[in-house]
This record gives sequence, structure tokens and C-alpha cells, in this order.
Amino acid sequence: MSPVLSRLAGCSRIFVVGTGTSYHGALVGQYLLRSAGVEAWAIPAFEFVNYPPRIRGNDGLLLLSHRGSKRYSQAALQAFDKVDQWVAITGEGSALQGPGVITTVAQEQLPVHTASHTGAMIRLAQLAAVLGSPAWRDELAELPDAMRRAMALRPQVVQAIDRLNLGRVIHFVGAGPAYATALEGALKLREAAWVSTEGHELESILHGPLISVTAEDSVVVMAQPGASLDRSTELAAALHEIGTPVLSVGPAAASLTTATARLETPAVDELLAPIVNVVPLQLLALEVSRRRGVDADSFRKEGRYAAAQTKFGL
Repeated sequence: MSPVLSRLAGCSRIFVVGTGTSYHGALVGQYLLRSAGVEAWAIPAFEFVNYPPRIRGNDGLLLLSHRGSKRYSQAALQAFDKVDQWVAITGEGSALQGPGVITTVAQEQLPVHTASHTGAMIRLAQLAAVLGSPAWRDELAELPDAMRRAMALRPQVVQAIDRLNLGRVIHFVGAGPAYATALEGALKLREAAWVSTEGHELESILHGPLISVTAEDSVVVMAQPGASLDRSTELAAALHEIGTPVLSVGPAAASLTTATARLETPAVDELLAPIVNVVPLQLLALEVSRRRGVDADSFRKEGRYAAAQTKFGL
């Protein structure tokens, strides 16, 4: 085991901390680490700093940050006083330095992070595979090919957009590890195309939010084999009754027979699937931005939005 990873080897609990996309990565990391026999909890960086859990002597911190420069990511690391029990996953050339730093990819120049998110999730899987013996360990070698095949779905993504409504709200739904994918899909579409989106946990959308969904909305349902598939099928059937267009995404996309469009991704273990399934959602955000004539990389730094972003610091 490398000196970096040995910093977490003796920890009884690991808090996985991040903001925005990095928090979505933390949610994925929570499941990966648990499958390796580690008690892990994902917490937004702001909450970890301002509403912290009770830290025990043998707890560890695993921080995710693209650039290592965000206010609450740095504050989380500073607030954690276990000198040798933290690891940070960050981009190359990050502001984070020290013996606990693991890098991913070259810094993305623009704010809509994609490659660095994928890189962080892969690092999380590698770390979990070293800390324990998860059942999916041998599948790590299959990820590059699975991701290449997911990238090849771009023509189908373009076709799927024609079957969706872009003018109102696009809802993303997933359960378990796929909930993190749904949250990230919603965030990327907001950032890149300035579309109103919402991310939902599968069971939660059935307990209230569904009654506000209309035929003018669209819903992206993560279709992942496992405990959530039957419930996902029921949701798709309910949305069909409402008349809402549904895009199913995942290895089991074809099993949602009432879906309006389907993007079938390569099958990998459910806990690794967010690394693959986020790819078509990133492509969706890019293609919708082009359809709407929006610069996906601008982060809307213009007019009132530029002025609004001067009112706070990240």
C-alpha cells in the first residue's frame, strides 16, 4: 500500500467531503468504500465545516476538490485536526499540496467540470480496491472500454433530445449510487445549457414531487440493474400515464418499455456504474447547450448573472 493510502488504512470511519460535482463524487465514494468494508459517509464541505459530525480519534477525511482552491474545501481540511489521517483527491497543479494529495487529470480550464469528476471517481474506486476486497475489484480494468463505448452514444444522445421537452423542467431520477449520477446530470445540464432541472432520489419523487410533473416536463430515469430497477419501471409507467417524455439511461434502459427514448450503457457493477453512466449525461448537457445556442463553458458570466456572481466568493 502506498504511503498516501496508508493514511486511511487504520480509520474506522471516513468522511468523504466535497462541494457540487465533488459532493456527487463523494456520494459515489461513500458506496465504493462501504463495499470495501469501510464505514464511509458523504458530507457537503459547507456542512462539514459549519455543522460537523462528532470526530473520533480514528476517523479519516477524504476530500474531493477539482482545483483545491474553494473556500469550504480548504476550510474542511483545516478543520480536520488529524494530521496524518486525510487524503485529498484533486487535479494536477492544484492549490492542495502535501503528503496526502492524490491527483487526477490536468486542470480543466473551464468551470463545467467533466473529466476531473470522472478522474476523481476512478481514484475513489482505486482507493477502495486497495483498502478492502470489494466484489467489483476485477471490473476496474473494464472501465476504459466501457467509457469509450459510452462516449460512442453521442449520436443517440442527439436523437434522444428530439424526443424531450426542453422548455420547462427536466427531472433526473436515480437510486443508490445512481442518485449521485442523477444529481450530476441535473447540475451539468443547468451549468452548460441554463435549463431548469431537478435531481431526485427514486423513492422520494413518488412521495410528493411527482404530482407537480407535467406532460410539458421531461424525466431522465437511471435504469440500473439491481434493487431499484422494479421501482424505476413503476416510475416510468406512472410518467407514461401523465404523458411526460422519459429518457432511460443505463444498462437496463431497454427494460423501461414505456420510456420515450433509451440510452443503453455498458454493464458494469452497480457501484462502478456512475463512472460510466455520467458520460451520456455530460454529452446530453453539451448537445442541449448547442441546441439552445448557449456557450456551455461560459458559466453565464454576463449581464445580471455576472453581477450576481460578484456578490459571493467560492
